[in-house]
Amino acid sequence: MPVKVAVMGYKTMADMFRRIKLPADLAGELSLAVYDALFDKALEIAKKLEQEEKVDVFVSGSGNAAFIKPHLRTPVVNINISVFDLMSAIRRASASGEKVAVVNYKHPIEGLDDVLDVLKPEVTSVVYETYRDLCDKMAALRNQGYKSVVGASLVCEIAEQQGLEGILVYSDESLRLALRNAFDVAQSRRREIEKAERLRTIINFAYGGIMVTDAEGRITLFNPAAERILGLSAKRVLGKRAVDVIENSKIDEVLATRRAQLNQVQDVGDVRIVTNRVPITDGHTVVGVVATFLDVRYIQKATEEIRRVQYKKGFKAKSTFGDIIFRSSKMASVVERASRFAKSDLPVLITGESGTGKELFAQSIHNESIRSSGPFVAVNCAALSESLLESELFGYEEGAFTGAKRGGKEGLFELAHRGTIFLDEIGEISPALQARLLRVLQEKEVLRVGGERVIPVDVRVVASTNKNLWRMVQEGKFRDDLYYRLNVLTLNIPPLRERFEDIPALVASLLQRRPGASLRLLEPPRFDALCAGLRRYDWPGNVRELENIVDRLLVVLDGRAPFPAELEAIVDDIFVTGLAERSRVDVAVERLPECKSLSDEVREFKSSRLMDALEKAGGKKSEAARSLGISRTTLWRQLKRFQTDNR
Repeated sequence: MPVKVAVMGYKTMADMFRRIKLPADLAGELSLAVYDALFDKALEIAKKLEQEEKVDVFVSGSGNAAFIKPHLRTPVVNINISVFDLMSAIRRASASGEKVAVVNYKHPIEGLDDVLDVLKPEVTSVVYETYRDLCDKMAALRNQGYKSVVGASLVCEIAEQQGLEGILVYSDESLRLALRNAFDVAQSRRREIEKAERLRTIINFAYGGIMVTDAEGRITLFNPAAERILGLSAKRVLGKRAVDVIENSKIDEVLATRRAQLNQVQDVGDVRIVTNRVPITDGHTVVGVVATFLDVRYIQKATEEIRRVQYKKGFKAKSTFGDIIFRSSKMASVVERASRFAKSDLPVLITGESGTGKELFAQSIHNESIRSSGPFVAVNCAALSESLLESELFGYEEGAFTGAKRGGKEGLFELAHRGTIFLDEIGEISPALQARLLRVLQEKEVLRVGGERVIPVDVRVVASTNKNLWRMVQEGKFRDDLYYRLNVLTLNIPPLRERFEDIPALVASLLQRRPGASLRLLEPPRFDALCAGLRRYDWPGNVRELENIVDRLLVVLDGRAPFPAELEAIVDDIFVTGLAERSRVDVAVERLPECKSLSDEVREFKSSRLMDALEKAGGKKSEAARSLGISRTTLWRQLKRFQTDNR
């Protein structure tokens, strides 16, 4: 956008500006408007242009510039008279040998004394104050015998009216230089205006309150946020001392100590704020104070929101159907059904023994559903007490109970909005919570503990249990209406003992995830022996127990890679030891412990179990080994060892 320059001149000078040729670099960059006006008329035009924002900078000479400048906000560039221009004009005026007068507004032209020392002509310096004064002094010069007058456009005009020769002191070059200065001033002013506007916008739209004072503590800036937070209008406080209009402002302390006060919590009337007060210096002297502040309630709310967002970031389902490892047709059928269930938005009830991977299926269903971009919130209903589970599921309002967090807390149903909530071990919840849960499923809304307003939620429910819910319904331990609400799509995960075909794939995956020597167990002879040993066990703990057994095996091997027969025997020993440990927990422990070592007790237990199994099998070793979940070879080896120990 071209710089708008308004020239305030008079006749001769105005005509020169109209004829002047702009420098090439300013052509197109500068818009020039010339006004033939003086003093009061020039000021009237200038004010109008300024009000209508039609000018960036004024250019004028001598008296005109001095007259209009104090009344305008827009810069006024004076046309400077160079020594060369002054010398040239005086030479022309004194060519006839007559006396010459150099006339200027209020002050002699700068540099005139130096010119007179060089040229030494008979020159008189004359200054005038007003238009009338100028006319009178021109008449006096004529009466004194002067023939020529050097000055600005108005001076030349009045001189000619008095019969004197008027020599204009300006040249085309000085006018071009004035226009270049005007362009630079306008560009600089535009940058300052843009910077000031940017700063004003930042201050006005800042959410925090901002107050600035001068060195006397008088308020010079009070942004809209400060008005909102403190409940005071800027009109009421601007220009007044902060200590007089704002309670507990402490601005005088900062001015006196010259030290910043940071992160101060204070009460201003009924409002509690956190404020920073910092002295403003010019390098040496304190020239004011800037105070920034926020309402404590806003900080608390922002903190809660940050925590909530961070909390939500953890609600992600990590597993997909691709993470489910299987080879059996039974599991393939379950995965295919679960994948179809994922396309629906109906509740899913996942049943299966502990350790079968119910949460793995729940996460996979979520990640393949239309809610995959939403949160996945999992809660173990068996891990929390009734009261704690209620507050976690449905949230609570402030003051709902002793110890309730100020401001209340969102429940997991609210946090799962537009996502999935996974209720693990659903059969463990109390009848009272069953009734509240039923309402959420039916009405799609929650009522916080201690609350009075219902909060709508859009949540898909996936529940799981290792119990027979239908039997619990018949026994009166589980609500039938909730059962029917949850049991829309049912997915049963078969136990590991019903899908032994999956064991090799599961073991291979577990070993590949363990570093070091475990990879040597994947070699065909060892791996086949390992899987053969693992298949002889009934796996009451399912995949979770399989993982534990593999970890225990790696610890026992301690980096070794034994021959297949030895590896199978080691697996059998791990199982027999595991059975002993479980049985030691299950048997009555009221009896006093005997003074035997742990190894003796384990050996006696093994021997007892082996003898019992043989007795029940009628002495048939194959049948006894099968009942114990071990190989016939292992049974034979253990019997031989016990016979040797008892000799």
